[in-house]
Amino acid sequence: MRARGGFTLIELMVAMALTLFIMVILSQAFVASLDTFSGLKAIGDMQQNLRTAEVMLRDDLSQDHFEGKRRVSDLTIVANASELNAHHPQAGFFAVRQSSPLSAVAGAPYYNEGNDSFTVPSVRAVDHMIYMTVKRKGNRPENFFNTALQGDAGTLGTFFNVNTAYDIPSTDLPYSTQTLKYDGSTTGYFSSQWAEVLYYLVRTGSTEQPNDPTSTLGTPTYGLYRAQFVMVPDATNLTGKFANAKLDPTFIGLSCNPDGATLKFYTPADAAVIGQRVIPDLTAFDPLDPRVFKAATLVCPNVIAFNVRIISLNANLTNLTFGDLSFASTYKGVYDTAKFQVTGYPNNGLRGIQVTLRVWDNKTRQTRQATVTQDL
Repeated sequence: MRARGGFTLIELMVAMALTLFIMVILSQAFVASLDTFSGLKAIGDMQQNLRTAEVMLRDDLSQDHFEGKRRVSDLTIVANASELNAHHPQAGFFAVRQSSPLSAVAGAPYYNEGNDSFTVPSVRAVDHMIYMTVKRKGNRPENFFNTALQGDAGTLGTFFNVNTAYDIPSTDLPYSTQTLKYDGSTTGYFSSQWAEVLYYLVRTGSTEQPNDPTSTLGTPTYGLYRAQFVMVPDATNLTGKFANAKLDPTFIGLSCNPDGATLKFYTPADAAVIGQRVIPDLTAFDPLDPRVFKAATLVCPNVIAFNVRIISLNANLTNLTFGDLSFASTYKGVYDTAKFQVTGYPNNGLRGIQVTLRVWDNKTRQTRQATVTQDL
Protein backbone atom coordinates (compact mmCIF):
# COMPACT_ATOMS: atom_id res chain seq x y z
CA MET A 1 0.00 0.00 0.00
CA ARG A 2 1.15 3.57 -0.81
CA ALA A 3 1.71 5.84 2.22
CA ARG A 4 -0.75 8.78 2.50
CA GLY A 5 1.02 12.19 2.45
CA GLY A 6 0.58 14.70 5.33
CA PHE A 7 2.22 16.88 7.99
CA THR A 8 4.12 15.42 10.85
CA LEU A 9 3.29 16.32 14.43
CA ILE A 10 6.48 18.37 14.68
CA GLU A 11 5.56 20.37 11.57
CA LEU A 12 2.11 21.10 12.98
CA MET A 13 3.55 22.25 16.29
CA VAL A 14 6.04 24.54 14.55
CA ALA A 15 3.24 26.03 12.41
CA MET A 16 1.06 26.63 15.45
CA ALA A 17 3.95 28.29 17.31
CA LEU A 18 4.63 30.61 14.37
CA THR A 19 0.94 31.47 14.09
CA LEU A 20 0.69 32.28 17.80
CA PHE A 21 3.85 34.38 17.57
CA ILE A 22 2.42 36.41 14.70
CA MET A 23 -0.92 36.81 16.52
CA VAL A 24 0.87 38.12 19.62
CA ILE A 25 2.75 40.69 17.52
CA LEU A 26 -0.46 41.78 15.77
CA SER A 27 -2.39 42.04 19.03
CA GLN A 28 0.38 44.11 20.64
CA ALA A 29 0.45 46.39 17.62
CA PHE A 30 -3.35 46.73 17.80
CA VAL A 31 -3.21 47.56 21.52
CA ALA A 32 -0.44 50.10 20.92
CA SER A 33 -2.40 51.75 18.10
CA LEU A 34 -5.53 51.93 20.28
CA ASP A 35 -3.52 53.48 23.11
CA THR A 36 -1.96 56.00 20.72
CA PHE A 37 -5.35 56.87 19.26
CA SER A 38 -6.85 57.24 22.74
CA GLY A 39 -4.02 59.55 23.77
CA LEU A 40 -4.34 61.69 20.65
CA LYS A 41 -8.11 61.91 21.16
CA ALA A 42 -7.63 62.92 24.79
CA ILE A 43 -5.24 65.70 23.77
CA GLY A 44 -7.64 66.76 21.01
CA ASP A 45 -10.54 66.88 23.47
CA MET A 46 -8.44 68.91 25.91
CA GLN A 47 -7.54 71.41 23.20
CA GLN A 48 -11.16 71.57 22.05
CA ASN A 49 -12.28 72.38 25.60
CA LEU A 50 -9.67 75.13 25.70
CA ARG A 51 -10.86 76.55 22.38
CA THR A 52 -14.48 76.52 23.54
CA ALA A 53 -13.62 78.39 26.73
CA GLU A 54 -11.40 80.81 24.80
CA VAL A 55 -14.15 81.63 22.27
CA MET A 56 -16.75 82.20 25.00
CA LEU A 57 -14.44 84.39 27.07
CA ARG A 58 -13.36 86.46 24.10
CA ASP A 59 -16.96 86.92 22.93
CA ASP A 60 -18.19 88.09 26.34
CA LEU A 61 -15.20 90.35 27.03
CA SER A 62 -15.33 92.01 23.60
CA GLN A 63 -19.00 93.05 23.90
CA ASP A 64 -20.27 96.32 25.38
CA HIS A 65 -20.55 96.40 29.17
CA PHE A 66 -22.20 99.80 29.67
CA GLU A 67 -24.77 102.02 28.01
CA GLY A 68 -24.07 103.43 24.57
CA LYS A 69 -20.48 102.92 23.49
CA ARG A 70 -18.85 103.59 26.85
CA ARG A 71 -15.86 101.38 27.54
CA VAL A 72 -14.05 100.29 30.68
CA SER A 73 -11.03 102.22 29.40
CA ASP A 74 -13.13 105.43 29.44
CA LEU A 75 -13.74 105.31 33.17
CA THR A 76 -11.89 107.09 35.89
CA ILE A 77 -12.82 109.32 38.80
CA VAL A 78 -10.01 111.75 39.50
CA ALA A 79 -9.68 115.46 40.08
CA ASN A 80 -10.20 117.62 36.98
CA ALA A 81 -11.39 114.65 34.93
CA SER A 82 -13.45 115.25 31.80
CA GLU A 83 -17.24 115.08 31.95
CA LEU A 84 -17.27 111.70 30.20
CA ASN A 85 -14.74 110.17 32.57
CA ALA A 86 -16.04 111.76 35.74
CA HIS A 87 -19.57 110.40 35.42
CA HIS A 88 -20.42 106.95 36.66
CA PRO A 89 -21.89 104.48 34.11
CA GLN A 90 -25.68 104.70 33.99
CA ALA A 91 -26.12 101.03 33.03
CA GLY A 92 -24.01 97.94 33.53
CA PHE A 93 -20.82 97.11 35.45
CA PHE A 94 -17.48 95.32 35.13
CA ALA A 95 -15.80 93.52 38.03
CA VAL A 96 -12.75 91.30 38.63
CA ARG A 97 -11.78 89.50 41.82
CA GLN A 98 -8.45 88.04 42.89
CA SER A 99 -9.27 86.49 46.23
CA SER A 100 -5.67 86.32 47.45
CA PRO A 101 -2.35 88.02 46.62
CA LEU A 102 0.35 86.30 44.60
CA SER A 103 2.35 83.97 46.86
CA ALA A 104 5.62 82.06 46.66
CA VAL A 105 4.22 79.23 48.80
CA ALA A 106 3.34 76.10 46.83
CA GLY A 107 -0.30 75.11 47.28
CA ALA A 108 -1.55 78.65 47.88
CA PRO A 109 -4.68 79.62 45.86
CA TYR A 110 -2.53 82.01 43.79
CA TYR A 111 1.19 81.29 43.61
CA ASN A 112 4.16 81.54 41.30
CA GLU A 113 5.39 78.11 40.20
CA GLY A 114 8.53 79.51 38.56
CA ASN A 115 9.57 78.83 34.99
CA ASP A 116 8.69 75.63 33.15
CA SER A 117 11.08 73.55 31.04
CA PHE A 118 10.77 76.10 28.22
CA THR A 119 11.63 78.99 30.61
CA VAL A 120 8.05 80.28 30.38
CA PRO A 121 6.78 81.72 33.69
CA SER A 122 4.10 79.52 35.23
CA VAL A 123 1.49 80.88 37.64
CA ARG A 124 -1.31 78.89 39.22
CA ALA A 125 -4.53 80.66 40.22
CA VAL A 126 -7.76 79.02 41.40
CA ASP A 127 -9.58 81.88 43.15
CA HIS A 128 -10.02 84.45 40.35
CA MET A 129 -13.38 85.58 38.94
CA ILE A 130 -14.80 87.81 36.21
CA TYR A 131 -18.25 89.34 36.75
CA MET A 132 -19.81 91.76 34.26
CA THR A 133 -22.83 92.85 32.33
CA VAL A 134 -22.71 92.01 28.64
CA LYS A 135 -24.72 93.86 26.01
CA ARG A 136 -24.86 92.16 22.64
CA LYS A 137 -25.19 94.06 19.39
CA GLY A 138 -27.69 93.44 16.59
CA ASN A 139 -31.32 92.35 16.45
CA ARG A 140 -31.08 88.81 15.07
CA PRO A 141 -32.10 85.88 17.32
CA GLU A 142 -28.48 84.80 17.81
CA ASN A 143 -27.68 88.26 19.18
CA PHE A 144 -29.87 87.75 22.25
CA PHE A 145 -29.39 86.03 25.58
CA ASN A 146 -32.18 83.50 26.15
CA THR A 147 -33.73 81.80 29.14
CA ALA A 148 -36.71 79.50 29.63
CA LEU A 149 -39.25 80.33 32.32
CA GLN A 150 -40.73 77.15 33.79
CA GLY A 151 -43.81 77.53 35.96
CA ASP A 152 -47.57 77.58 36.21
CA ALA A 153 -49.72 79.40 33.69
CA GLY A 154 -50.84 81.92 36.31
CA THR A 155 -47.28 83.02 37.14
CA LEU A 156 -46.19 83.18 33.51
CA GLY A 157 -49.39 84.93 32.52
CA THR A 158 -48.63 87.60 35.11
CA PHE A 159 -45.09 88.02 33.79
CA PHE A 160 -46.07 88.18 30.11
CA ASN A 161 -48.57 90.93 30.67
CA VAL A 162 -49.15 94.43 29.34
CA ASN A 163 -48.83 95.78 32.89
CA THR A 164 -45.21 94.55 33.08
CA ALA A 165 -44.32 95.82 29.58
CA TYR A 166 -43.98 92.22 28.36
CA ASP A 167 -47.34 91.70 26.72
CA ILE A 168 -47.73 88.76 24.33
CA PRO A 169 -48.78 89.04 21.58
CA SER A 170 -47.85 92.63 20.85
CA THR A 171 -47.05 94.52 17.68
CA ASP A 172 -45.54 97.46 19.50
CA LEU A 173 -43.09 96.23 22.15
CA PRO A 174 -41.88 99.09 24.34
CA TYR A 175 -38.22 98.10 24.00
CA SER A 176 -36.26 96.78 21.04
CA THR A 177 -33.92 94.86 23.33
CA GLN A 178 -36.16 91.92 24.09
CA THR A 179 -37.98 89.13 22.32
CA LEU A 180 -40.71 87.11 23.94
CA LYS A 181 -42.55 83.85 23.40
CA TYR A 182 -45.42 82.50 25.46
CA ASP A 183 -48.38 80.41 24.33
CA GLY A 184 -50.26 80.14 27.63
CA SER A 185 -48.65 76.85 28.71
CA THR A 186 -46.23 76.19 31.60
CA THR A 187 -43.15 77.27 29.64
CA GLY A 188 -42.28 80.73 28.38
CA TYR A 189 -39.16 82.19 26.80
CA PHE A 190 -37.54 85.54 27.43
CA SER A 191 -34.65 87.06 25.46
CA SER A 192 -32.69 90.23 26.00
CA GLN A 193 -29.50 91.82 24.76
CA TRP A 194 -28.42 92.38 28.38
CA ALA A 195 -27.22 89.76 30.84
CA GLU A 196 -25.06 89.39 33.92
CA VAL A 197 -22.22 86.95 33.22
CA LEU A 198 -19.93 85.35 35.82
CA TYR A 199 -16.87 83.13 35.22
CA TYR A 200 -15.61 81.21 38.25
CA LEU A 201 -14.10 77.88 39.35
CA VAL A 202 -15.66 75.04 41.36
CA ARG A 203 -13.47 72.29 42.87
CA THR A 204 -14.19 68.90 41.25
CA GLY A 205 -11.30 66.62 42.23
CA SER A 206 -7.55 66.23 41.81
CA THR A 207 -5.08 64.87 39.29
CA GLU A 208 -4.96 61.61 41.28
CA GLN A 209 -8.64 61.39 42.28
CA PRO A 210 -10.63 63.19 39.57
CA ASN A 211 -14.04 62.72 41.18
CA ASP A 212 -13.21 63.59 44.78
CA PRO A 213 -13.43 67.35 45.51
CA THR A 214 -11.94 66.78 48.97
CA SER A 215 -8.90 64.84 47.74
CA THR A 216 -5.53 65.80 49.22
CA LEU A 217 -3.57 63.79 46.65
CA GLY A 218 -2.02 65.37 43.60
CA THR A 219 -2.98 68.79 42.25
CA PRO A 220 -6.57 70.05 42.77
CA THR A 221 -8.69 70.27 39.60
CA TYR A 222 -11.66 72.53 38.95
CA GLY A 223 -14.49 73.10 36.55
CA LEU A 224 -14.72 76.51 34.89
CA TYR A 225 -18.35 77.62 35.05
CA ARG A 226 -20.19 80.44 33.32
CA ALA A 227 -23.31 81.68 35.10
CA GLN A 228 -25.73 83.79 33.04
CA PHE A 229 -28.62 85.90 34.30
CA VAL A 230 -30.72 87.51 31.56
CA MET A 231 -31.75 91.06 32.48
CA VAL A 232 -35.10 92.74 31.88
CA PRO A 233 -34.80 96.22 30.29
CA ASP A 234 -37.74 97.42 32.38
CA ALA A 235 -38.75 96.02 35.80
CA THR A 236 -41.95 98.07 36.05
CA ASN A 237 -44.57 96.07 37.98
CA LEU A 238 -42.27 93.03 38.19
CA THR A 239 -40.59 93.70 41.53
CA GLY A 240 -42.80 92.58 44.41
CA LYS A 241 -45.22 90.82 42.05
CA PHE A 242 -43.94 87.24 42.61
CA ALA A 243 -43.25 85.23 45.76
CA ASN A 244 -39.58 84.38 46.31
CA ALA A 245 -40.51 80.69 46.03
CA LYS A 246 -40.94 81.35 42.29
CA LEU A 247 -37.21 81.97 41.90
CA ASP A 248 -36.54 78.27 41.36
CA PRO A 249 -37.27 77.15 38.74
CA THR A 250 -39.34 79.88 37.07
CA PHE A 251 -36.98 82.86 37.29
CA ILE A 252 -33.64 81.14 38.05
CA GLY A 253 -32.22 82.31 34.71
CA LEU A 254 -33.23 85.97 35.17
CA SER A 255 -31.37 88.70 37.00
CA CYS A 256 -33.38 88.79 40.24
CA ASN A 257 -33.09 87.94 43.93
CA PRO A 258 -35.40 87.33 46.89
CA ASP A 259 -36.30 90.58 48.63
CA GLY A 260 -38.15 89.59 51.73
CA ALA A 261 -41.12 87.44 50.72
CA THR A 262 -41.05 88.58 47.08
CA LEU A 263 -38.62 88.82 44.16
CA LYS A 264 -36.75 91.92 43.06
CA PHE A 265 -35.82 92.08 39.35
CA TYR A 266 -32.76 94.01 38.16
CA THR A 267 -32.30 96.11 35.03
CA PRO A 268 -28.99 97.25 33.46
CA ALA A 269 -29.54 100.62 35.17
CA ASP A 270 -29.96 98.86 38.52
CA ALA A 271 -26.73 96.91 37.92
CA ALA A 272 -24.74 100.14 37.84
CA VAL A 273 -25.80 100.76 41.44
CA ILE A 274 -24.24 99.07 44.46
CA GLY A 275 -25.99 95.81 45.31
CA GLN A 276 -28.58 95.89 42.53
CA ARG A 277 -27.53 92.60 40.92
CA VAL A 278 -27.53 88.86 41.61
CA ILE A 279 -24.20 88.99 43.52
CA PRO A 280 -24.21 92.28 45.46
CA ASP A 281 -20.72 91.88 46.93
CA LEU A 282 -18.16 89.86 44.97
CA THR A 283 -15.87 89.68 48.02
CA ALA A 284 -18.45 87.52 49.80
CA PHE A 285 -19.33 85.25 46.87
CA ASP A 286 -19.25 81.48 47.56
CA PRO A 287 -18.60 79.33 44.43
CA LEU A 288 -20.97 76.72 45.90
CA ASP A 289 -23.85 79.19 46.12
CA PRO A 290 -26.82 77.09 44.86
CA ARG A 291 -28.66 80.13 43.46
CA VAL A 292 -25.73 80.87 41.10
CA PHE A 293 -24.83 77.25 40.39
CA LYS A 294 -28.30 76.44 39.06
CA ALA A 295 -27.89 79.13 36.41
CA ALA A 296 -24.34 78.08 35.52
CA THR A 297 -22.97 75.98 32.66
CA LEU A 298 -19.73 74.00 32.67
CA VAL A 299 -17.41 75.66 30.15
CA CYS A 300 -14.21 73.65 30.67
CA PRO A 301 -13.44 70.63 32.92
CA ASN A 302 -10.16 69.65 34.61
CA VAL A 303 -8.91 73.21 35.04
CA ILE A 304 -5.82 73.66 37.21
CA ALA A 305 -5.33 77.41 36.67
CA PHE A 306 -7.59 80.36 35.81
CA ASN A 307 -5.47 83.49 36.06
CA VAL A 308 -7.01 86.94 35.48
CA ARG A 309 -4.74 89.99 35.20
CA ILE A 310 -5.37 93.60 34.17
CA ILE A 311 -3.73 96.75 32.83
CA SER A 312 -4.91 99.80 34.73
CA LEU A 313 -5.80 103.00 32.91
CA ASN A 314 -3.20 104.67 35.14
CA ALA A 315 -0.45 102.36 33.90
CA ASN A 316 2.67 103.89 32.40
CA LEU A 317 2.29 103.98 28.61
CA THR A 318 5.92 102.96 28.22
CA ASN A 319 5.42 99.84 30.31
CA LEU A 320 2.02 98.34 29.50
CA THR A 321 2.27 94.95 31.17
CA PHE A 322 -0.51 92.95 32.78
CA GLY A 323 -0.46 92.94 36.55
CA ASP A 324 -2.42 91.99 39.63
CA LEU A 325 -5.03 93.93 41.55
CA SER A 326 -3.99 95.87 44.61
CA PHE A 327 -4.36 94.37 48.08
CA ALA A 328 -3.45 97.60 49.82
CA SER A 329 -7.00 98.99 49.94
CA THR A 330 -9.82 98.09 52.29
CA TYR A 331 -11.53 95.90 49.66
CA LYS A 332 -8.51 93.87 48.66
CA GLY A 333 -8.17 92.22 45.28
CA VAL A 334 -11.47 93.52 43.85
CA TYR A 335 -12.11 95.85 40.92
CA ASP A 336 -15.77 96.81 40.54
CA THR A 337 -17.12 99.75 38.52
CA ALA A 338 -20.39 99.58 40.48
CA LYS A 339 -18.44 100.62 43.58
CA PHE A 340 -16.36 103.48 42.22
CA GLN A 341 -17.90 105.78 44.84
CA VAL A 342 -17.09 103.44 47.75
CA THR A 343 -13.95 104.38 49.68
CA GLY A 344 -11.27 101.75 49.29
CA TYR A 345 -12.30 100.41 45.89
CA PRO A 346 -10.23 101.29 42.79
CA ASN A 347 -11.91 104.03 40.74
CA ASN A 348 -9.91 103.98 37.52
CA GLY A 349 -10.59 102.39 34.16
CA LEU A 350 -8.88 99.35 32.62
CA ARG A 351 -6.97 99.33 29.36
CA GLY A 352 -7.10 95.56 28.95
CA ILE A 353 -7.56 92.18 30.56
CA GLN A 354 -5.66 88.91 30.21
CA VAL A 355 -7.09 85.50 31.09
CA THR A 356 -4.83 82.44 31.16
CA LEU A 357 -6.50 79.03 31.36
CA ARG A 358 -4.59 75.78 31.96
CA VAL A 359 -6.24 72.36 31.81
CA TRP A 360 -5.20 68.82 32.71
CA ASP A 361 -5.78 65.48 30.99
CA ASN A 362 -5.92 62.36 33.17
CA LYS A 363 -5.25 59.97 30.29
CA THR A 364 -2.01 61.45 28.99
CA ARG A 365 -1.00 63.21 32.24
CA GLN A 366 -0.39 66.37 30.23
CA THR A 367 -1.51 69.99 30.42
CA ARG A 368 -2.36 72.60 27.81
CA GLN A 369 -2.65 76.35 28.24
CA ALA A 370 -4.41 79.16 26.36
CA THR A 371 -4.34 82.92 26.95
CA VAL A 372 -7.05 85.42 25.99
CA THR A 373 -5.98 89.06 25.77
CA GLN A 374 -8.71 91.66 25.24
CA ASP A 375 -8.59 95.43 25.13
CA LEU A 376 -11.37 97.11 27.09
